[in-house]
Amino acid sequence: MLSIVFSVKDPVGVNASKILVKNLDAKPSSCPISVLCYRSDEVVIAGFEPDQTLFEFLDVTPEPRADAVIVLSRHESQRGVRSLTVHFTGNPTSEAPFGGRPGELAFAPAPLAKALLQSYRRRAAELGLLERYSISLEATHHGPTGNMKPLVFIEIGSTENEWGDREALEAMAGAVFDVLTSGAVPRCSPTIGLGSTHYPEKFTELELGEGCMGHMFSKHVLGKLAPGALRQAVEKSLPNGASEALIEKKGASSSLRHALIDELTRMGVNVRSV
Repeated sequence: MLSIVFSVKDPVGVNASKILVKNLDAKPSSCPISVLCYRSDEVVIAGFEPDQTLFEFLDVTPEPRADAVIVLSRHESQRGVRSLTVHFTGNPTSEAPFGGRPGELAFAPAPLAKALLQSYRRRAAELGLLERYSISLEATHHGPTGNMKPLVFIEIGSTENEWGDREALEAMAGAVFDVLTSGAVPRCSPTIGLGSTHYPEKFTELELGEGCMGHMFSKHVLGKLAPGALRQAVEKSLPNGASEALIEKKGASSSLRHALIDELTRMGVNVRSV
């Protein structure tokens, strides 16, 4: 069972959820503290008043029995890049400017994210969106962080023009629909990624192929990781924790790279440079 959640203040979440409710023939229901709630077979779709980065209540609502949560969300970027993205949440440093607790990562369902990104790309290609939008993973960032339930964000960015793009919304809803109805979530062992840009091209290529990416830290945070953040990235990448880490050579100095390799090796994680 999966929960699909969104903020009722977010136009992407609101409009993509409407498409999903229709396509799944979901029926009105009730969920604790939700503003909107619908159910269909093994799926619950619910909207809440707070911003989605503040959803620290997903263990109890909308469905305590859910195995994982998909968050429908807008993506904001100062560069205004048209993007269709998937990412995990967490604050790798001792700062938490956008929800969650400092130095805390959420549980990251790597196989679910892989299935979503691959379905998102396929749906976007069918709709001719890849000429206008990039498709990408994002490095781990923002809240929520405190739920025990694994969660993944699927997003449309980066301005109001894209948030209201009907075809982009159809692609998002279609990707989620495919995962919900086709049983397409693969079995795979997660790999953490270190030293990427925020939109990690190499890790995205792997995810769209044979790879299975868990938490990813961009090069901008590697030198200021909170104590324990690296161990969390390994242990909270599901299922069963990450047994491998990839480090982008250009994303870390030699001394930092060696320090990361030493720490990961002590955890029993195999490290490769890319």
